[in-house]
Amino acid sequence: MNSESYFFTISILLVCSTYSHQYQAGNFTPNSINGGQAGFLVQGASTNNSSESAKHAEIFVEPVEDKFAYNVVEMSVPKHIKMNDINEYREIVLPAYSNTNIQLINMARSGKNVGFALIQMNAYEFNVTLSYTKTIIEGSHLTGLNLGLIMTRDGNLFAINTNPHEDIWVSLVLMLYNTTAPLPGGCNMEFPVDVSPVMNLTLRDSTIEVDTPPASLARSFNSSDDSCGKARLVYESYYLSMPSYDFSQRTYFTYIRKLISYANAKASGRLNNLTGTLPSIKRIYDRQIGRGMVFVTVVIDPVHRGFSAYVPTHTYACQPFSNIVGCYEFNVPIRIIGLIVTIIMAAEIVVGFCPIFVKAFICGGIVGLLGTMKLVKYYNLFVTDTEFIAMLVLGAIICAVLFLVISIYCPIAAILICNFLVGYMLCSAIYYGLYGNIFIHLYMALFLLLCGIGLGLLLSSIPVFLLANSFLFGAVALFYGVNVVFSARLHYSLRNLYHGVYEDNYQTVLSDSTLDTNEIMACTSFVIILTLCIYLRVRCRLRENQALPSGLWVPCGHRGSRSSLAMLADDAFTYDHPTITRWTSGDDDVFESPQTNTRFFDRLRNFRRQRVPM
Repeated sequence: MNSESYFFTISILLVCSTYSHQYQAGNFTPNSINGGQAGFLVQGASTNNSSESAKHAEIFVEPVEDKFAYNVVEMSVPKHIKMNDINEYREIVLPAYSNTNIQLINMARSGKNVGFALIQMNAYEFNVTLSYTKTIIEGSHLTGLNLGLIMTRDGNLFAINTNPHEDIWVSLVLMLYNTTAPLPGGCNMEFPVDVSPVMNLTLRDSTIEVDTPPASLARSFNSSDDSCGKARLVYESYYLSMPSYDFSQRTYFTYIRKLISYANAKASGRLNNLTGTLPSIKRIYDRQIGRGMVFVTVVIDPVHRGFSAYVPTHTYACQPFSNIVGCYEFNVPIRIIGLIVTIIMAAEIVVGFCPIFVKAFICGGIVGLLGTMKLVKYYNLFVTDTEFIAMLVLGAIICAVLFLVISIYCPIAAILICNFLVGYMLCSAIYYGLYGNIFIHLYMALFLLLCGIGLGLLLSSIPVFLLANSFLFGAVALFYGVNVVFSARLHYSLRNLYHGVYEDNYQTVLSDSTLDTNEIMACTSFVIILTLCIYLRVRCRLRENQALPSGLWVPCGHRGSRSSLAMLADDAFTYDHPTITRWTSGDDDVFESPQTNTRFFDRLRNFRRQRVPM
């Protein structure tokens, strides 16, 4: 047979096979082993150094006339084993409504060195099922995004995609552990399979709870007496925060791979030791909407010197693929309000139009909110959400009115109280940025309160800080306004303060305060806007020929002139009350009052103009 007739015959066979496959496609079920109708994109490489690693290189298998589907995936134990680590990693696509057979082969290569193999499967966006059996039987499968099953010899697992419309990207990982490694999830009582190396993640209103099923000793040391409960096992929990509002597939797989093995977790992850009164296998994290987090638990047997890692689990703390709007801290209307507040507060810093009684009213409302929450928690009052909100509103109104009265009859006391509150907020924000949850250390809230009072006294009394005192209230409001515009998380220090006052056992909650791109952009914008506003504020004072204190220079300002403390003090107090200040320039002393200040300098400027030679 010549080559032309040979290729013609092959073409006829391919066409016939295609029609036969399309005819049988209507009878396909997810429990069938006939595969789907899409090609595979396989990424990754085996750690095997032999020629077999070539077949795991990055390739794309194009579907040919809807005929071919890779329904069998082989995971081979390499000749050179990386014990207790990743031995094979690849990313594949599970076709819609398909059943893929995962075959583990060559376990005999390991001899007696390998205790068990852990096959992990991490799905992106949609749930999948990983089963010991070809059909879904109770007690033999796990369903979710981050799955894994234990195998001790060559055998088959089945990855089932029951979604009839979506192809699902998954990563397949082969982990090999030695004979001293404890079995992760060996004492599991939460999941349907006997040995469940997966963790249970629960989203609360403000927190994320990660529970780890107890592990058991390695099979070689396992006995009915100490396999569960009596084994002296140590658990370490690691986590990793992803970039904010990044829901891409590439970032998802990259960050999960950073925590798959114990070595990767120690190198890339961050250890969480906050347990308090919680069990050693439970961890609680602060819920940050729109910021993905990956968690993993490592179990260590200090007696037999073995360790193993559970399957990492992940959450975005929202639903980015069905409700993307809910994954942002602030929606568009709130961000517009934040922009308006930013503009108003920038004008307040420049002009100083906000009187002291307005500042006192706002500060009183904040104190009322915090005080009401503290009282409710201290007396363990059982109230409904509606009653609690009503109590917060009532407490805020009472304190706001009280502060308003104080500002009218004793402005100095109102200024001091407002400075104390602003100082406490500044100290809390700085501490939160460095360490996260301010309640993890005993008496830290009290210490920050004392620091806030000390900072408030400095801002109210020492001349060096009077310039900051004049625009501090507007700067704080500007800070949070810019934060809302960028939908950043700079307000989490206040959020942390609220949850710590109202919720129980909040000292066990880990709050990751790592700055992300949005936070860095918000901080940079705040510094630029604040600097510009301060410059414009000083320039407005220079219009009255009141320049700066010695040692402080402003571009385009008058040289050699000195400033009264009246320019540096709080506008709402200094310029509304009789104050006598002293000017010193050369050998002459000039005493002035706010009532004659403007008239005096107008006459001085006119006198200078008359002496300028024409």
